[in-house]
Amino acid sequence: MKPGPRITPRQAGAVNAPIQHERRQVAARLAAAGCIAADLEAVELCSAAENAAALEESVARRERGEPLAWITGVTRFCGRRLRVDAGVYVPRPQSEAMAEMAADRLPPGGTAVDLCTGTGAIAHHLRHRAPGATVIAVDCDIRAVRCATRNGVAALLGDLGAALRSDSFDVVTAVAPYVPTGHLRHLPTDVRDHEPQHALHGGADGLDIVRRVIRDAGRILRPGGRLFIEIGAGQDALLGDALHEHRLTDVVSWTDADGDVRGLAATLSGERGPAMRSAVP
Repeated sequence: MKPGPRITPRQAGAVNAPIQHERRQVAARLAAAGCIAADLEAVELCSAAENAAALEESVARRERGEPLAWITGVTRFCGRRLRVDAGVYVPRPQSEAMAEMAADRLPPGGTAVDLCTGTGAIAHHLRHRAPGATVIAVDCDIRAVRCATRNGVAALLGDLGAALRSDSFDVVTAVAPYVPTGHLRHLPTDVRDHEPQHALHGGADGLDIVRRVIRDAGRILRPGGRLFIEIGAGQDALLGDALHEHRLTDVVSWTDADGDVRGLAATLSGERGPAMRSAVP
């Protein structure tokens, strides 16, 4: 991204109620810097800035590729406003489908844990969809734990499910890092250069952490409990052995609008399970 012409106080005017001219100017700068949704981002930046100097700083940060949510400090997930602290992985709209499926599965008064929680977006949604349930979250990054806590989530600093009791949860969710090493260079520049690598990099085939989540889920889920985990296209075919080893059966995958696999769900069983099938979890 490259900077555009500076916004002066005369040009910016009262940014708390920005007029179309200022928004168009900001949108033009963002589009020139490579932002795909420049018009929408311009509205957010103009609305969040307190004055012309703050707007100029925000636009310059976005031109350098910093995530929009880090600049505004907020994002929306499943229709709810969430705080996003700088340095914390920004939740994606594609994860909303998994959050909804997990909420549908969580029984009244049940228990759920969101591993690799980041901002706590999924745990936050589960708490609102199932107010009588016990929902906790875990992340290895203290910045994420603090951010999730500020979003009203009971968040713990830890290594996946290592500190959690066996046979304790009805639902386990995770948006673990799943980008293969060789694919990191293909990520959008703002993601690759700014977002935390530990939240993106999944090792040679992208599944190093995913397999560990599967292992932990096999221990901390109650019999009949359900795991929901986000993965990338084609990765479902690589996880059959890990799922089988940890007694996770009735495995189904879901896809996005383009037909690419976006995640899978599996149930903890006392028996070794069948091969995976594609269906709605």
